[in-house]
Amino acid sequence: MSLSRRAKTAWVILGGVVVAVAIAGVAVLFAFRDVATTLDEEDVGLTVITGGGEPGDYGLYVYATTGYESTDALAGARHDYPAETYLTIQPGGCGTLVRWQPLGQRYEEWNYCPDGRMAGWDEFREWFRIGNTDRWECPEPVEVQGEPGASWVVECRKAASEEAGAATQVNKFEVVGYEPLVVGEQEVVTLHVRVTTVGTGGSASTGRQDTWYLVGTPLPVRRVIVHDSITDSRIGAVQYHEEAEIRLTSLRPGG
Repeated sequence: MSLSRRAKTAWVILGGVVVAVAIAGVAVLFAFRDVATTLDEEDVGLTVITGGGEPGDYGLYVYATTGYESTDALAGARHDYPAETYLTIQPGGCGTLVRWQPLGQRYEEWNYCPDGRMAGWDEFREWFRIGNTDRWECPEPVEVQGEPGASWVVECRKAASEEAGAATQVNKFEVVGYEPLVVGEQEVVTLHVRVTTVGTGGSASTGRQDTWYLVGTPLPVRRVIVHDSITDSRIGAVQYHEEAEIRLTSLRPGG
């Protein structure tokens, strides 16, 4: 084979390798492309059990929403929350499950017992098409509401997962007091409870969640969330940030 023919063959092979690498790179980028899916009422409400239609009964509730979550994993990504999100109150768990789901890739679900205490909660997040659920359990069901001026501290834990190690979260509850809020055109009395969190273990985190509950129910009339964490993962330390505010638009389930 002549030198020129060998050179031409080498360039053809090299070109094929470059194309193959480029195709593989595109495939990897597509496989790990981050998505954020907005849900509508039908998506959330397909399996919702409805109660008597009174505020705090089983059903689906609509919230005006602002906020987002973000991560610096891989090239970084951000999920902006839609202007309208949904919360469901359903039978299950210790007695009642309350789930807020702003996106198909994000939800948080609280497990309440019949006496109003909370047994634990789940946090689901999906980034780059990889989902993870953190299941937090408290040593015994804890109070989440109380008399104005009261405060208490609770330590809850989550087991290790493939994505992260075991972790502990210390939650300080403070009952700020009764405050009026307007829902639609109706003024209601709410109980303002602030929870400040510090997490250690597989995830080092800090956060603050202010919730204005409809008195006597687990129904949030308003909630403000700020959360930051650094989690050890298979790709190194990953930073996460979330900030959001939700406001109930109607006291009755179904809106």
